[in-house]
Amino acid sequence: MIHATVAGPSLPYAMPVRIGILGCGSIARTAHLRSLTRVGGARVVALADPSPANLDDARRLAPDARAVTDYTDVLAMSDVDAVIIALPPSLHADAAIAAIHAGKHVYVEKPLATTVADAERVAAEWQRSTVRAMMGFNYRFNPLVQQAREQIAAGAVGDLVSVRTVFSSPRRSVPDWKQQRESGGGVLLDLAVHHIDLIRFLLATEVARVSADVCSVQSEHDTALLQLGLTNGCSAQAMFSLCTVDDDRFEVYGSSGRLTIDRYRSLRVEVSGAAAGNSLGAAAARFAGEMIGAPYALRKLRAPMHDPSFPAAMEAFVRSIETGTAVSPTLEDGLRAAAVVDAAELSGSSRRVITIDNRKAPRTQPLVDAAGR
Repeated sequence: MIHATVAGPSLPYAMPVRIGILGCGSIARTAHLRSLTRVGGARVVALADPSPANLDDARRLAPDARAVTDYTDVLAMSDVDAVIIALPPSLHADAAIAAIHAGKHVYVEKPLATTVADAERVAAEWQRSTVRAMMGFNYRFNPLVQQAREQIAAGAVGDLVSVRTVFSSPRRSVPDWKQQRESGGGVLLDLAVHHIDLIRFLLATEVARVSADVCSVQSEHDTALLQLGLTNGCSAQAMFSLCTVDDDRFEVYGSSGRLTIDRYRSLRVEVSGAAAGNSLGAAAARFAGEMIGAPYALRKLRAPMHDPSFPAAMEAFVRSIETGTAVSPTLEDGLRAAAVVDAAELSGSSRRVITIDNRKAPRTQPLVDAAGR
């Protein structure tokens, strides 16, 4: 396992945490920049993007920030304490390593890297540093996810049996880099990494085995079906697609019930017993539950991209810098997700089950078949 070395407790920052945004595309503008305006003690002082249009749009949200076209210029600024890396994924690894070398605290938007080898390089540099480094798995901070984790740990569904998840979106106009796997496109790097991380986070387990079908329906690697074996003995089935409908559901089945998070269509964590019960009673319970979820609905409506996890993640990152404390999710979590993506792609191309060695830094290797080959 990789563990970061964190400097001892430091005094709170006397000034706002000064942040540079590396990459000013849509996610940086709609999620990171809008969220940072709500975080006390944070100030965006620099913006970097090769696109003049992106910089112009970002400057409307951070009018006092300096704007440059090369992200390395931001890393050279002495008055930048931390950076948000929201560049195309093929640049994440090199940008993160350069930021760590420059002594900047780092928030890396998912994925950590486009290959597990590059993810390992980043994690190794972070391990040798004392900077705070946070992985952009913001959905961990969604109130429904945090409630679900507590309920699962408390035995709300009994002994865990299996997990079923789906995360999909309709076909949308996207930058060219998102249409090619080599430059960081594809559903595994775009959507699947979030649910891979949530499986680990919600169930406190690791992925041990991966079997996958990876398809190119409308763009390269835009649909994937995964069968995962977990170290706690459970199995998980997952479907991810960039060319169907908006859907984001996570279901946990246990010996005494089922827990469901439906991020788009529900305002609460739904827990149902082993017996289905009558349909009228179930409908009444669902209605009552949605009424209880009204405060969450208000938070959701007010949040960037209608998800309160984005400002919560930004706040956690800023507070960790202010106080000198460790932060989660870490780059190790990004590395773990990268290992599962690597295994899924290897499984899809080889038509074999792939095992992941969780005894050390994640690496994948094919299972030996019955003939010993």
